[in-house]
Amino acid sequence: MRGSKVRPALPQIPERKKISIEDFLLIKVLGKGCMGKVMLVREHKSKKLFALKAISKEWVILQREIEHTKSERDILANVAQISHPFLIKLRHSFQSNAQLFMVLDYYPGGDIATQLAKWYRFKPERCMFYAAEIVLGIEELHRQGIVYRDLKPENILLALDGHIVLTDFGLSKQFSAFSASSPYLAEEKTNTFCGTAEYLAPEILRAAEYSYEVDWWSLGTLLYEMMAGITPFWAENHAYMYQRVLEDALEFPPEIFQDDPYAVDFLVGLLERDPRSRLGSLGASDVKAHPYFRMIDWEMAMQKKLPCPYIPELTSEEDLSNFDDAFL
Repeated sequence: MRGSKVRPALPQIPERKKISIEDFLLIKVLGKGCMGKVMLVREHKSKKLFALKAISKEWVILQREIEHTKSERDILANVAQISHPFLIKLRHSFQSNAQLFMVLDYYPGGDIATQLAKWYRFKPERCMFYAAEIVLGIEELHRQGIVYRDLKPENILLALDGHIVLTDFGLSKQFSAFSASSPYLAEEKTNTFCGTAEYLAPEILRAAEYSYEVDWWSLGTLLYEMMAGITPFWAENHAYMYQRVLEDALEFPPEIFQDDPYAVDFLVGLLERDPRSRLGSLGASDVKAHPYFRMIDWEMAMQKKLPCPYIPELTSEEDLSNFDDAFL
């Protein structure tokens, strides 16, 4: 046809190969739960080690956890784009007929729960170091409109260099509307009863609406545990423990007073039952400004330049001695 132009053929772009379970060598199960398991795997192509989280689709459907599972994947994807030094990074996600898979960075130092089982309690400098990096992780989650809701020793992983990372956002809540500059000014709240018993904030136990402040309560409980070897309101019976959280006076073993004169005041601020008066209710900056962190240079902490008080000992790349044998 006169006047028509012949367009040059576009170059063929090869389709990106979809990743699957076949791309990984399965080495060892690192942990099991009702929803699935976490495995140590090696990617054939890169030869790198990763943690592969496998979730049973049947469990997700039977337990009506579709929204929670989708939310976890979305939060992990959002966090991966930030590439924050103290938040776990999602590398791939894919599925088979029976399972959902998430490929995450592998941390050979195990988790803080295993470390506490080994050491019972940590030295003051180790407590402060972990607390500072946890605060930076929580600060970023809140900045992204995410309430963590499951801060506990099992969800804090230890890297080969001694730094920590927060993992497992299966119980996290991402608010749809929030102020990126100051999420604490947002009105959005939730009232879902979820979390791990020992670390639940009073407002969750009271079935009240709550927001970001619950994470600062959990930090107080966790830090108390790292200092004393036990959570502040521990009881074998959950109902009695919840009663203690709501009613009992906060008491401190002598070693906390002896180790750091500012630690008690810091814990009292975090473990304030009224979320409106709790340390952190106005944002992470209040937490970071507390004298407990007087030795912390926050810029150096963010750049992972603070000296690590503990470095995991490994005999090889696949040394699993930092993981609890009961879960392997």
